[in-house]
Amino acid sequence: MKTKNFFGITIIIATLLAVLIHWREYSSRDQISIWYVIAWQIAIWPIWVLGFWMLKALSNGILSKKHGKWIGFLVGLIWIICHFGWFFIISSNFSPYLDFPESRFGVYRYFFIFWTLIDLGLLWFVIDRLWSKQEPKTEPENPLILELTRGGKTYFCEPDQIHWLASENYYTKLSTTSGVFVMRKPLKEFHGILPAEMFRKIHRSTIVNVDYVSELAGNASQGFELILKDGSAHRVSRSFSKEILHFFKERTR
Repeated sequence: MKTKNFFGITIIIATLLAVLIHWREYSSRDQISIWYVIAWQIAIWPIWVLGFWMLKALSNGILSKKHGKWIGFLVGLIWIICHFGWFFIISSNFSPYLDFPESRFGVYRYFFIFWTLIDLGLLWFVIDRLWSKQEPKTEPENPLILELTRGGKTYFCEPDQIHWLASENYYTKLSTTSGVFVMRKPLKEFHGILPAEMFRKIHRSTIVNVDYVSELAGNASQGFELILKDGSAHRVSRSFSKEILHFFKERTR
């Protein structure tokens, strides 16, 4: 989280609290300007940016260790106590409700309920955001291996071993380094699992491995064909022509 964003949050909190307090103290609305109340609250809440800086600095040390989130929360509670001290300093000298009946140190009792809840909410929000920046360690993904069958035998094929795939009714024909296979799966199932950076759809019924493309033949008026390293030619439909041309233009240097 950026400091300027958090500063904006504290300004919004201060303004909303000022409006609520001014509305709640209806008996003194005519005597106290809403702008005075807003200025008073802005003097109280943006000081939280210092607490944010402190916790952010700790996030690179304490908070990155085991149980660091709870250690940071305890440090934050100490900051809340300091913040309450700041409340008293500002309100005892600048509160618009100084010397009003039932107010002490320029505040009413219910003010402390609001402030305590907001302080705890802000603390948890900051700790949670700082903690979430620690990206969880993830186990490396298992490589994709396709299980293909032919003549009663099972073959295991990695994506980079596939040259092209073509739809044939309810089947899909795959040309691989181990030969041609026919699988009873629709082409869209293979399209959904094969690496997008390696495989491109050039026709509603054809997908090719771009690493095996050796030539782009034809032109815009007559249509294009991709010539693969195995010598096979595959027509690029008009709906995919611009995308394929752009892809190979960006790919070559």
